[in-house]
Amino acid sequence: MEDVAKIMARGLITLPSEIRKKVGLKEGDMVKVEVRGEEIVIKKEKRVFDLKGALGGSDLTQKTFAQILAEELKKEGKKL
Repeated sequence: MEDVAKIMARGLITLPSEIRKKVGLKEGDMVKVEVRGEEIVIKKEKRVFDLKGALGGSDLTQKTFAQILAEELKKEGKKL
């Protein structure tokens, strides 16, 4: 699917509603923006609470929110 969006003042872009719906983007969601050669790629950013239940019934689900957040930030090379 592809569509056209206009760049407004200060670099703001409105993504077409069909595209937002298709990938499940809502107001306030975070996106990751990458440059690949001459292309700009926008991806829905996964948040820690989006991962709820991803570990199933394993013992790993006993981790605290702070532990999970610290691990995710460490993967991205950021500090808490």
